[in-house]
Amino acid sequence: MELKQSIFVYTEVEEGTLTKLSVELLGKARELAQSCSKAVVALVIGEHVREAAGQAIGYGADAAVVAEGPQFAVFDSILYARAVQQVIAAYTPSVFLLGATKDSRDIGGRVSAALQLGLVADVTGAEMKDGDDTVTWIRPAYTGKVFAAIRTKTRPQLATVGEGIFLHNASDPSRKGEIITAPLSLDGVTGKRRRTGFTAVAPEKMALSLENAEIIVGAGKGVGDKAGMEQVQAFAERIGAGFGVTKPLVDDGWISHDSQIGITGKKVAPKIYIALGISGALQHKLGIKDAKIIVAVNKDPDAPIFKFAHFGIVGDLFEAMPALEKRIKALQA
Repeated sequence: MELKQSIFVYTEVEEGTLTKLSVELLGKARELAQSCSKAVVALVIGEHVREAAGQAIGYGADAAVVAEGPQFAVFDSILYARAVQQVIAAYTPSVFLLGATKDSRDIGGRVSAALQLGLVADVTGAEMKDGDDTVTWIRPAYTGKVFAAIRTKTRPQLATVGEGIFLHNASDPSRKGEIITAPLSLDGVTGKRRRTGFTAVAPEKMALSLENAEIIVGAGKGVGDKAGMEQVQAFAERIGAGFGVTKPLVDDGWISHDSQIGITGKKVAPKIYIALGISGALQHKLGIKDAKIIVAVNKDPDAPIFKFAHFGIVGDLFEAMPALEKRIKALQA
């Protein structure tokens, strides 16, 4: 199989399994490949990743290039980026997709700088037209107020994509493909990280999260300050809801990025989304568009969120919360 000029996907592996984001990227790569008659190739790097390479083929890859060995036991961006550079030199991909995770962003930045490649970050759309392999990338700009269409002149066309952007990729165990050992020469390349010990700690299991909550309460700049945000968070806890925020609250340092909802955060799909003090910027709108019902509370009657919310309250969110809490608890009883 000819793998040059293919669509490559850098995949991440956790506990021997492809991550959800890697699966999504393979699905999008498969879609792009069908429009330009290209092969899809998964790049899998790690200590024991052959099984994950097989999973990649089931999720749409025509082949998987594997860089495997003890030197990759601990993620080191210097070592991993050099491996990616050598794979690019060997196969000259047309397109190279990475997830918008901290590790893949690190690799993407290093590869872009080392090879003088354009890189489009946090894309929300990608398409090829008329059989040409040039990708038109779509990404938010000006804090999500507009979307820009971008084409890069360099090859491979490098882009990062966040989780939840390209969905609905199912595995086909009957698919066949090649698993190839990457042609690497890493003599003299040493990473900066060393593992001196490791103890596995089970992740904290949260009763409610943005991924599984049926009701989510979102807080925006209308909360005023961090104390106001914490009042909204307490309201969410009282009604048994998940809690998230808009980008400005994360930018202000009031809460971690894990709670951010939107294109550059998490996409959510609860049965009910209660937006308190949220204006409705485009990047946030796209993060909540799969919610079944959106209830918005905002002092500004012209706030954009009222154009797409199912129910709206023009007023003070702190005055509205007690009434909402009473009504929701009555429905839950």
